[in-house]
Amino acid sequence: MFIKNYEPMNENLWQGRIDSDDNFDAFRWHQWITPLDLRRDDLEPLDGLNFALLGFCCHEGVKKNKGRIGAMNGPISIRKELSNLPCTFNQSVKIFDAGDIIVEDISLAEGQKLLSDCVSKLLDLNIFPIVLGGGHETAFGNYNGALSHLDKISCKPRIGIINFDAHFDLRPYNNEGSSGTMFKQISDICHDKNMDFSYFCIGIQQHSNTVDLFKTAKKLGVQYTLAKDILYSDGWQLLRELNTFMR
Repeated sequence: MFIKNYEPMNENLWQGRIDSDDNFDAFRWHQWITPLDLRRDDLEPLDGLNFALLGFCCHEGVKKNKGRIGAMNGPISIRKELSNLPCTFNQSVKIFDAGDIIVEDISLAEGQKLLSDCVSKLLDLNIFPIVLGGGHETAFGNYNGALSHLDKISCKPRIGIINFDAHFDLRPYNNEGSSGTMFKQISDICHDKNMDFSYFCIGIQQHSNTVDLFKTAKKLGVQYTLAKDILYSDGWQLLRELNTFMR
């Protein structure tokens, strides 16, 4: 299934202007990006500062949440926008394209499991994954991948979640979640593993969440900032709260 629903980097997406073939200061991202095929068994951990783009081509969660589909095309569009950006970092920073997970002819849960496996593998290789969605259901697979990696190196992992959103995404779910349930799913994992559920949501709109969702957030110890408070209150206060949360 991994082979069927995983596609390595499409080099045709990385096109753009070329000012120089050998002067790194004149490079753009399409000249620096390196393909990384996660199907390979001979990959070894890297030294230094490494990042990988990983596409999660999925809007099944959005569909289940009765939202507008189309998010599965996001990774292609994002790469096209990134392609011509200048390299404003030095050559010690390595950027890889780890390909795409295609959630077609499999369930959302199966797609999220593939995402989790890929994220975990990247972290094992000392490569920081940047997941390109995809609907908000991306967060569940991403979290599980980070947790899988940390479980190998820590007896009690700590993961903090910062979500910029008008919605809590703490809705109840049955067997399979959606784009509106992933943080409730994560909180249940934390409960089962006796871990802290550390979740900070920035930009909450009161008219976008039911009273029950606010009660759920309070019960789970969720920190949040209302959108109106970002606009009309002291921005430094939010930064102080973020700083405290991340410690």
